[in-house]
Amino acid sequence: MKLIQCHIENFGKLHNFDYNFTDGLNNLQAENGWGKSTFATFIKAMFYGLPVTTKKALDENERKKYQPWQGGNFGGNLVFAVQGKQYKIERFFGKKQAEDTFNLFDAKTNKKCQDFTQNVGEELFGLDAEAFERSSYIPQKALTSNFNESLAQKLNHMIQGATQDYNCEAALKRLDKKRVGLSNHQHTGALENLATQLDDVEARIHELENHGHAIDDLQKQIELENASRCDLLAQQTQVRNQIQDYGKLQEKRAGQEMFAELNRKVTATQNQIQACQSVLNGQQTSVTEIDSYLALEKNISAKTNAMQINGNADYVRTRRQALEQYFGGKIPTAAAVQAVYNDVLRCCNVQRRGGKTPWWRWGLFGLALVCVLAGALLLSVQTAVAVVLMVAGGVLVLGAVALTVAPRRGAETPLPKHVVEFLRQYEATTDYLAAINRVDSNLREYQNLQAQQAWNQQQTGALTASLTAEQDKLAAYLARFNLNEPTAVDKLVALKQTVIELANLQTQLTAEMQAVEQFKIAKNFNLNEATVTVDIHELQNREKTLQSQIDACNARNTQLCAKIEALQNEMLELDARRMEKVNLQNERQKLTMELNAVKSAQKFLQAANESLTTKFLAPMKTGLQKYLRMITNHDYDNLNLDTDFNVKFEEYGQLRDVEHYSRGYQNAIDLSLRFALIDALYSQEKPFIVLDDPLINLDENKVAAAKAFLHELAKEYQLIYFSCHASRC
Repeated sequence: MKLIQCHIENFGKLHNFDYNFTDGLNNLQAENGWGKSTFATFIKAMFYGLPVTTKKALDENERKKYQPWQGGNFGGNLVFAVQGKQYKIERFFGKKQAEDTFNLFDAKTNKKCQDFTQNVGEELFGLDAEAFERSSYIPQKALTSNFNESLAQKLNHMIQGATQDYNCEAALKRLDKKRVGLSNHQHTGALENLATQLDDVEARIHELENHGHAIDDLQKQIELENASRCDLLAQQTQVRNQIQDYGKLQEKRAGQEMFAELNRKVTATQNQIQACQSVLNGQQTSVTEIDSYLALEKNISAKTNAMQINGNADYVRTRRQALEQYFGGKIPTAAAVQAVYNDVLRCCNVQRRGGKTPWWRWGLFGLALVCVLAGALLLSVQTAVAVVLMVAGGVLVLGAVALTVAPRRGAETPLPKHVVEFLRQYEATTDYLAAINRVDSNLREYQNLQAQQAWNQQQTGALTASLTAEQDKLAAYLARFNLNEPTAVDKLVALKQTVIELANLQTQLTAEMQAVEQFKIAKNFNLNEATVTVDIHELQNREKTLQSQIDACNARNTQLCAKIEALQNEMLELDARRMEKVNLQNERQKLTMELNAVKSAQKFLQAANESLTTKFLAPMKTGLQKYLRMITNHDYDNLNLDTDFNVKFEEYGQLRDVEHYSRGYQNAIDLSLRFALIDALYSQEKPFIVLDDPLINLDENKVAAAKAFLHELAKEYQLIYFSCHASRC
């Protein structure tokens, strides 16, 4: 048999851990705390499960100790091969054994199979969990191989070729049970009981032969006991009736409390409905209608923002004020500016430049066009930005035109006086051509700003008209309800929540009122009837006391009647008692012979068992000496092994226990004993062997020999070897 692979979902600190086993030696070396002992325990748990115990110490409670540190499913699966077939065990554990799950699969087909039950360990190895730990499972904490019944039984089967039904220990137990049933130190056996009966019969015979009794006195005592018993029965009946009434009282009280609770729920729901109805103020509305007003409020907000943008065109207003200051309140007409412009050109003898227009001037025209188009697109969204872009485009156009038509001066003539006076109103320069160009440019910009401002006022007027109507509609709708929220949006949201909550509460109220009515129908007693307080414990104690007194009366009556009957049949009873005495004496003689036979059988069976045990003692001793020699490189001809697996060494003519030797030698002895035991237990199908750092107490020389010993064993067994230090690997 060998292990193939395993998966640990969660087991102790190990989580989502996979391992593939190989033939021979599987060496797992990791530092302390990695989880080696946890892994070893997981392998054993897959075959034997985890025991349930009430012990609180972690070392004695594996189910508690290996609960997953990180939570999650507690368990995993293990694939193994035996007799040419592969199986997969899947186990998961709970806090209680009843919560555990077990599944067995054919590893090739992945289908469930019934070749083994959840006791797969016992069925495979023929050993219980305790015997498994004492043989092929070798944890560091329990290396010693103490003898137990499961190990001895399997060795007996192997050596004698007996069936599983053969169990010497069980036979001895049955014989001892039979012996105890016949006679024991507690004087409860059949012989002791017969002796007691004989004593009673002889005493009774003596009593009948030597004493007469007054039947009248006994009859009077019976009459007194009967009177007392009748009185006690009457009292007991009364108390029992009160106890029954208490049960009805409790049921009634519980019903009243339940009814009150149902009514409290109805009242609470009604109060919540009233609160919602108070908000609605007797008006009818719906979620759909509220959603439409939420959309209306959103539209109002959008228009308000648009009006604020139109009314806050800061650039237009600021630039217009600057130009009005430039003109000093004397805004010329376009015709007047054009006339002055013509006079300036004529007097300055200016000619327009001819030839091809430079490329950068066309670039100014293109940039101006982009600004104007962008302003037009943004006009309905960002009015202020749109105005700035459009004005910038106009300035760029004027600049390009001015540069294009820039004049070349020839011989100049004096300007008319009215032209000079006109220009000096706005420009303090003698460059009259440049002055008239600036006046013309500023006038055009001023006219554009006037047009933009007029357009903004027109848009604001249109928005104001529609906005006022929508605000009035929204205000009229909200005025129908009792809403205290600060904003219209908050009021609409609160109103919508109230409508939804009111519908839910009305449905809830209907269900609660139906529950009240159904409860009234189900209970056929008056729910409002007053209840009284009763001490049930006092009644129960009183009833028990009365029953004890009645039982005592019955017992005394029985005894008195028996005495009377005995007296009335004294002669007949005397003969019967004498015959009974003879029968009891014969029965005692028979049981005494049976007891002697049982004791003889016990002695014979114990002797036979000792003889049987010694048959496997020699191969065990030979195996122990062989493995000790492999580990320590010494011969042990002075080694002695008894039937309880106790090892002693003969030194200077005296047998000495292994406790006289170092801990390292003791570990070597225990490990060798384990493998000698495994050889004896498994002569055909070789098991896997789990070793949890068994070499920890060996010195360097012994560790080297023990490592070689393990490698040699790995040729015959599959070893799963855990170690925390590379020196022991």
